[in-house]
Amino acid sequence: MADVREGLVRALVAVVRPLVKRLLAAGVPFGQVEARLRELFVEVADTELALPGRRQTDSRIALVTGINRKEVRRIRSADQTVAAPRSFTMNQSASLISRWRTDPQTSDRSGRPRPLPYQATRGPSFMKLARKVTGDLAPRILLDELVRSGAAELRAGDVVVLRGDSYVPRVEGGEGLQILREDPAELVETILGNVLDEREERLLQRKVFFDNLGSDAAARIRSELRREGERFLRRMNRLLSPHARDRNPQAPAGHPYYAGIGVYSFEEQQPRQRADGSRRLRSARDKERDK
Repeated sequence: MADVREGLVRALVAVVRPLVKRLLAAGVPFGQVEARLRELFVEVADTELALPGRRQTDSRIALVTGINRKEVRRIRSADQTVAAPRSFTMNQSASLISRWRTDPQTSDRSGRPRPLPYQATRGPSFMKLARKVTGDLAPRILLDELVRSGAAELRAGDVVVLRGDSYVPRVEGGEGLQILREDPAELVETILGNVLDEREERLLQRKVFFDNLGSDAAARIRSELRREGERFLRRMNRLLSPHARDRNPQAPAGHPYYAGIGVYSFEEQQPRQRADGSRRLRSARDKERDK
């Protein structure tokens, strides 16, 4: 158990290292991060480590977290009012693009999205598509956000054209960092489950890399990785969408279930550093991890 604890701490250090670099560059002091981590430890212990049928107490949370009881009481009694999540519009925009590419009324047989009139009495339209996705946001709000982000274009005659495969928010003030709060957590949860939990079937977790590529090929490699990744995700979108019950009433029943798959690329200018701190180049060969 001690080895597991130490391994988790080392993993945490490795995971947050890129964030620490960005935090320091942005002028965020350690004390601000430390205070938020204390709150997070108390929050997780309070909500996820309670004993069945027992009220969670300050004393037990102090015991589990190592944070003194007075500080635990202060954190639990503080105003924990949470602002409405900023990711709402982002998630609705991403869902709309996904549906645009898979709905037979708005895409062709190969999955290419059709240009849509903003509104139409008969046939598909952007307004009808938007209302299939959400009744909480006006279609015009979704359109304005897609156009602003570059994911869609409004052409002459109020025709809406989808320009990309995905929605990437371009938001000043850090709101676009919602992706950073969501995607890494899902990836880390998958890795931790594969490594630490006893599962009959492990979740997909693989990567392919070469560590002695010539930098002159970087632009071409980056372009090819993006093209193949987007092609793969379009195929996965078509594979998963028939199981979405909000789109297909004939989809399998059961409790609500969240699942998906992501693709990402990575690159560095220098060879990776080993655990002992040294660097070396291995022969350029394919490496895979499947845990």
